[in-house]
Amino acid sequence: MNQQDKFRGEVTVLDGGMGHELKLRGISDGSFVAGVLANENLLQASTVEAIHYDYLAAGCDVVTTNSFVAVPRRMRQCGLATDGPGAFRRAAGLIRSAVDRARAATEIAHHGEMLQKQKKIAGCVPPLTECYFGDQVPAIEDMIPEYHLIVSTLVDCKVDIILCETLSTKREAEAIFRAISQSTSQHTPIWVSYTIKDDNPNELRSGDSLVDACSQIIELASSSKLPLEAIGVNCSTPSAITKALLCISPLVSGSGVKLCAYGNCFQTTTSEWVASLKGDNDAKTKAAERVKSAEDYDHNGYLLPHAYARYAREWADLGVQIIGGCCGSRPQHMKQVASMLRS
Repeated sequence: MNQQDKFRGEVTVLDGGMGHELKLRGISDGSFVAGVLANENLLQASTVEAIHYDYLAAGCDVVTTNSFVAVPRRMRQCGLATDGPGAFRRAAGLIRSAVDRARAATEIAHHGEMLQKQKKIAGCVPPLTECYFGDQVPAIEDMIPEYHLIVSTLVDCKVDIILCETLSTKREAEAIFRAISQSTSQHTPIWVSYTIKDDNPNELRSGDSLVDACSQIIELASSSKLPLEAIGVNCSTPSAITKALLCISPLVSGSGVKLCAYGNCFQTTTSEWVASLKGDNDAKTKAAERVKSAEDYDHNGYLLPHAYARYAREWADLGVQIIGGCCGSRPQHMKQVASMLRS
């Protein structure tokens, strides 16, 4: 067995996107809030479970809770709570519902015959504010109470992994780790994943150095004796993720910390989308032009499953041990990835 095959044989396959899939199945308008509310809607919860199950059937080892915006300040902003205590209760309730949906899917899967190993649930620990905008991220002390609520709720629900994802600043990760360290009984493995600039993979969306962010969290985990199991990059273009992995792989060499990667499957990059929100019509036009000509994308500008699997192969060959999909990825993408990794 050569080194590349050795890496691929050890890869854990994380699931793909949830929000876009819910939209395609007619459950939400594509907003994260509509998606998270589906967890507790009697008519929609079964679809959330079905999506989790479809990822498991596609070969994924881990499904992520559908709780990306189940955070207190989002509850107030969206009118789902009127005061601070109510917002904390509402967020906790939605997190528990999200875990219930994921657990129902894994329990069904565990009774099937397609399983080769135990399937796990990753509890999502997301940004507290709008993604990608580092200038909106609060001070560390202001974030700790909300992150403590999220993490403690997930731990109480007995998730298998604490997945801190789509972080655009160094201080978000520090706030999460300080919140986790307040619980002396926290032994659940922690994965931390940052979102980077698509045109400058050395930097987080905020401009913070990716290498500095990863170094910081490795040091914090060591000094706090917290079980950091993986660090990596998500919610960015696959090509940018490949470049970012080359930057941070030396940090984890020999440390016992794994690398994780899961990219977006939209031809229009997040950086271009953010630019268009700020009124940069030139960026929006260039993105639209690229959609029409890119051979790896379908006519709607979605990365084709076999093309995404090629990137996953690159990541596995670089030693990445946890590979999934982010925005725009579907069970079809992860089926291709799982098949490639296990062939």
